[in-house]
Amino acid sequence: MDGRAQSALGRAREFFVDRGSVSASGIVRPEIVDSWERSRNAGVDASQLDLPYEPDLDFDGSLSNCARPVLDDLAERLSGMSVAVVLTDADGRVLERRVGEGELQRRLDAISLAPGFSYAEEFAGTNGVGTSLEGAIPALVVGAEHFSERLQAFACAGAPVRGPDGALAGILDVTCLRSEANDLMRFLAQQAATDIEDVLRERGGVGIRRVMAAFRATCARTRGPVLALTDELVMVNRAARGLSALDQERVTVRAMELGVGGRPHQDRVLLTDGPARLMITPVPAERPVGVVVEVVPSRSSLRLAGGDDASRTSPRTAELPAPPSPAGSSSAWFPPSPSSVERPLPGLAGDSRPWRTVAGALRAAAGAARSTVVLGEPGTGKAAAVRAAHSEVRPGARWVAVDGSDPEAAVTLAGYAAEASTSGAGAVTVVVRHTEALDAAGVGALTSLLAEVPSSWWVVGLLTAERPPDDGPLGGMLAGFATSVLVEPLRRRPDDIPLIAAALIARLAPSRRARCTPETAALLTGARWPGNVTQLAGVLRRALAARPAGDVEAADLPAEFAVSGTRRRLTPLETAERDLIVSALVEANGNRSQAASALGIGRATLYRRLRAFGITDVGR
Repeated sequence: MDGRAQSALGRAREFFVDRGSVSASGIVRPEIVDSWERSRNAGVDASQLDLPYEPDLDFDGSLSNCARPVLDDLAERLSGMSVAVVLTDADGRVLERRVGEGELQRRLDAISLAPGFSYAEEFAGTNGVGTSLEGAIPALVVGAEHFSERLQAFACAGAPVRGPDGALAGILDVTCLRSEANDLMRFLAQQAATDIEDVLRERGGVGIRRVMAAFRATCARTRGPVLALTDELVMVNRAARGLSALDQERVTVRAMELGVGGRPHQDRVLLTDGPARLMITPVPAERPVGVVVEVVPSRSSLRLAGGDDASRTSPRTAELPAPPSPAGSSSAWFPPSPSSVERPLPGLAGDSRPWRTVAGALRAAAGAARSTVVLGEPGTGKAAAVRAAHSEVRPGARWVAVDGSDPEAAVTLAGYAAEASTSGAGAVTVVVRHTEALDAAGVGALTSLLAEVPSSWWVVGLLTAERPPDDGPLGGMLAGFATSVLVEPLRRRPDDIPLIAAALIARLAPSRRARCTPETAALLTGARWPGNVTQLAGVLRRALAARPAGDVEAADLPAEFAVSGTRRRLTPLETAERDLIVSALVEANGNRSQAASALGIGRATLYRRLRAFGITDVGR
């Protein structure tokens, strides 16, 4: 919708708000006029936005749990874009929100499009959620079509989600800024809503309902992390969503390895913040269908959050006790021999020259306990590389991790600086993640730690950048490190990509003997990977889900691998539109008429978009 049409709509809306009728026919869609009339009759204030808030909604109910895999997948496809994905219940109250871009998140918070708030039409006026809810049909509302002035900067598409019994269960909404609106937003929302309905139907059996009941009962009993697992479904409560993705995977894999049958039992697992106990309760039906897992941190992993250390330690820091040193030894690690420096780090995939150089530099720094800045783009594996070097070269040293984005990071670092200045401090590896996020107090505390660091301490700062700042407090502090190591992005070490992909597949699908076909490996190797290993893991996760058995083939990869591209930068929703077109062509085996019909657009429109996006023989 161009600016002239929006201006005409704005004038028509103002006339309606003042007079109660539309000034001219044909300017406003009939369904929007009907919604304006309902909003006016409900007493909605056109200039204000006063939404009710309910903090005690069932955020972990069956709808949310069944929708999360779909929401996560859609959010991943739209990652880096100014697009939000929202799920509401049948009363228009927001249960889940996925938004990746910081500015959009701030603007959505300003209009209370967040969990707990209601976007029913009687409160928010015409909008994608409420208007779709009223008619129980998909609705697209753009700019001045919103009844409330506060919402006119946005465009939103809502689609109903129906339960197995056909009753309305909720609304799936896709929201973006008005300037990036696209007619295919409605299709994107409908597709996600259909996917959620499929999951609801698949999960509607008696066994799954028993798992959900056991899960909710456990959540009511404890505030700690709780997961419910079946062969095809993972449910987590809010506390479990606070665990890192790696820790969730560790718990899930361990619980499934132990099986869903038998009696309740306990097991132990090592998480990022220390050891934890798993309370595993099988859920029987006609046969065992799943387990409910309660994660209980051990006392040793909680030690830093209380007692004498409470004044200088936050829950985000992790400290693992050092194993005993060999008898008669004065140190638990030894500098590596020159012949060992140029081999890859244990447990990490990759064999390229840049990766071997990183391994050698980290081994040397760890062996000599030289304070080190590790630089690299997001997702390059900086933290994993440092942990591997620590485990190999300094296995007896205490491991301490501090998050620079933690508000308590300065207090935590000041505590370690005080400990470092005392006599008899043992061997410690201190890793500061997101060093660039440290505030002024955190920079000062890390500077003090570097000034007092004993010879047995290895202090490492992880910096999400390829080069440090030239000046300022952070630049001055980084100059206090003894050495630096750059982890090259994947695009500069393509030889590592097939090896990393094989390792990721083994981790993501441990029960499968899958690999990438040569064509798939070639496509992966040729991609630029701005998100590095993290992005590669996401692509492979989606590819494995698309093909539940057998090798990963080229057709299983996302749309960007199947097109020749364009010479201009696509807007976020154009990227989503391109992906939808590619998906439709794959589903239709390249039949463009069928793809156009599935997308709800004409063949001529489809041909224009194919030329614009450089899509050639996809699906054929």
